[in-house]
Amino acid sequence: MAVNSIKKLSSLSVFFPCYNEEKNVPIVVNQALQILPKFAQKLEIIIVDDGSTDHTRKVADQLSAQDERVRVISHDHNLGYGASLRTGFNESRYDWIFYTDGDAQFDLAELEKLVKKSTKNQVILGYRANRAEGWHRQFNTHLFKLYIDLLFRLHVKDIDCAFKLIKTDLIKSLDLFSAGAFTSAEYLYKLKKQGIKFVQVPVTHYPRQHGQPTGARLDVIIKAVRDAMKLYLKIKFNWNL
Repeated sequence: MAVNSIKKLSSLSVFFPCYNEEKNVPIVVNQALQILPKFAQKLEIIIVDDGSTDHTRKVADQLSAQDERVRVISHDHNLGYGASLRTGFNESRYDWIFYTDGDAQFDLAELEKLVKKSTKNQVILGYRANRAEGWHRQFNTHLFKLYIDLLFRLHVKDIDCAFKLIKTDLIKSLDLFSAGAFTSAEYLYKLKKQGIKFVQVPVTHYPRQHGQPTGARLDVIIKAVRDAMKLYLKIKFNWNL
């Protein structure tokens, strides 16, 4: 696959939501600086530190000091994955937004697959062709997808796959309320209601090498379920809970 055969994006904001990813942040940022200029004429990289308790912020600040294209936005305390997404969306300044988690479980070179679809699409979603995680996490994810499809008829293959390319003005036009794991489903649903079509492409998912995942925590799952139901009741019955 020759990267010079595709048309570059005019400009690209890339952000990495991070919580206690001190060992992974240098990996993803350095990979981004090496690979992503092939896909965009202008590039900015945003590290969103969600109140990490390790040295993530210190490492991120060091990376920012080394390259002017890298910025760091830090939450004073842990606000949740959805809050990190919203911060990344709000801080993005360029025409397109691409985000992936700061856990180094994706190959950023595969962004080429999404960029190739951007000439005719405004929302390009990666989905994990394989899932490099245990059966328990996969089972929870499957149940959550069924729940979201029951409520919102979203029918996206991999709602929470952190490998998405979106036109910035679309995402900034949305009024999002979730600060948890439901945020991805919320913005996809609201884009769908606007008549926006999604194209989905497979990407490779790699095992985590450093740090611990937090998405499978019971409190994270419960909050996502509650947020989904709140939005459903608001839409269907105009209830505010």
